[in-house]
Amino acid sequence: EARLDALKGKAEDIEADFRAIIKRLQSSDCVVPPMFNPLNDFSFAQTGASVGEKINPFYKVRIMHNGLDLIAPSGDPVHAAADGVVTDVVKSRKGLGNVVTITHDGGYKTRYAHLADIEVRKGKKLKKGDRIGYVGVSGTSFAPHLHYEVLRDTLVMDPVNHFFASLDPEEYVNVMIMAATTGQSLD
Repeated sequence: EARLDALKGKAEDIEADFRAIIKRLQSSDCVVPPMFNPLNDFSFAQTGASVGEKINPFYKVRIMHNGLDLIAPSGDPVHAAADGVVTDVVKSRKGLGNVVTITHDGGYKTRYAHLADIEVRKGKKLKKGDRIGYVGVSGTSFAPHLHYEVLRDTLVMDPVNHFFASLDPEEYVNVMIMAATTGQSLD
């Protein structure tokens, strides 16, 4: 009976926490970070290196990697992770190659790099899911993939932590494991 009462108390605490979260999300001043996966039909097996020191595929030395490599065939569409405004479009044969940066509410920015083609222009307002370009190998890229970054103000965030809303729990855990154990980036 004592165990049952203890469990009932914990369940009530958890329910109260969920009610507080729901209330916060329903408030008008709540800003939800970008949580949509920018690729269609994504599988955990497409997960590459995430944020942290990784081995560079060209120089074979450890360097800081500020995004998540999402492995996909060249030409696969890339979508905006949340509503926002395109604040930068770069076309380059070096570094991150062709890059689109989108600014979102709450100080969030998402960056999509190594794109083959770009379909948006600076200043364009986007809705979550709008196509911005296509996966490619532009810049210094070892293989076709999307290098995806999430920033809040100037702080680099781990994009893996922003995928839980677009994956089921099992797939999300697998993505986290793959990202944490991949030691070499594709750029």
